Amino acid sequence: MWLGAQNGWLYVHSAVANWKKCLHSIKLKDSVLSLVHVKGRVLVALADGTLAIFHRGEDGQWDLSNYHLMDLGHPHHSIRCMAVVYDRVWCGYKNKVHVIQPKTMQIEKSFDAHPRRESQVRQLAWIGDGVWVSIRLDSTLRLYHAHTHQHLQDVDIEPYVSKMLGTGKLGFSFVRITALLVAGSRLWVGTGNGVVISIPLTETVVLHRGQLLGLRANKTSPTSGEGTRPGGIIHVYGDDSSDRAASSFIPYCSMAQAQLCFHGHRDAVKFFVSVPGNVLATLNGSVLDSPAEGPGPAAPASEAEGQKLRNVLVLSGGEGYIDFRIGDGEDDETEEGTGDISQVKPVLSKAERSHIIVWQVSYTPE
Repeated sequence: MWLGAQNGWLYVHSAVANWKKCLHSIKLKDSVLSLVHVKGRVLVALADGTLAIFHRGEDGQWDLSNYHLMDLGHPHHSIRCMAVVYDRVWCGYKNKVHVIQPKTMQIEKSFDAHPRRESQVRQLAWIGDGVWVSIRLDSTLRLYHAHTHQHLQDVDIEPYVSKMLGTGKLGFSFVRITALLVAGSRLWVGTGNGVVISIPLTETVVLHRGQLLGLRANKTSPTSGEGTRPGGIIHVYGDDSSDRAASSFIPYCSMAQAQLCFHGHRDAVKFFVSVPGNVLATLNGSVLDSPAEGPGPAAPASEAEGQKLRNVLVLSGGEGYIDFRIGDGEDDETEEGTGDISQVKPVLSKAERSHIIVWQVSYTPE
């Protein structure tokens, strides 16, 4: 388990036993912003625009004293995010994405994720042959091909959020994306207003010899005008590469199938985390393990495997809690009884404290 600190310290703990004991530590030049592991190497993104790459020594132990530093360009800017994409690492640097080959420790490919040079890539989420990219202070998600780096799709979430929640009542001046995750065959999007949206991922575009034949998700063509409606797809581009396998999965999405959660945060969604899990919440608020299914008639093996569901827990973290159906009102209820009237209220009300919201998602793996 690797932990990076704002003061530049990097700590390595055991993920098996005795978690509290620090096995290795080293002081780096600047704040640690992101960590990824791929094929025996750990890449550490720093706030000064450099990338520290660690590897194991001949004895099989991590050698923190011998690491390689990569400089991604001048003038230096923070490396805001990284994502493992197959055996490569995508790094968000200014308005660009750098594709790093960890073994050779070289930049293999660079491309602009946004035309404005002052923009910043903030989140990356990979699944199949696609990588979703978000830009700081922007409400549009961009999909790129994992191998060809071709721009495939743009999706703007602002019309959908405005339609569902309105713009005046909750004071939404604009919508910006602050958290991004792929889990449970869905794209999870968190905004600066505390809104959580999940969008089903599907191979919506049927491609044949580089031709765009149709959309499975919303049964429309991007040239039919449906994509221009609020919350619809802005652009869908064909993938004209002929060397990709026919079974490759490109995670397109459509806001027509999006779901907005009315439980959110009062401030920006800070992060998403997904873990395998299956729980049931009872009426009194306690959490119990889901009971195992009892014995029943045996289904054919192929049919049983095809219909087998997986369960995943998705957690969002942020400051405060709000039910968007009610609004931003405080819970002013006072308990009746013999309580002390002069009791001092807590510094932070329940709605203002930091919260973690948990969803359980059942899905069939691709």
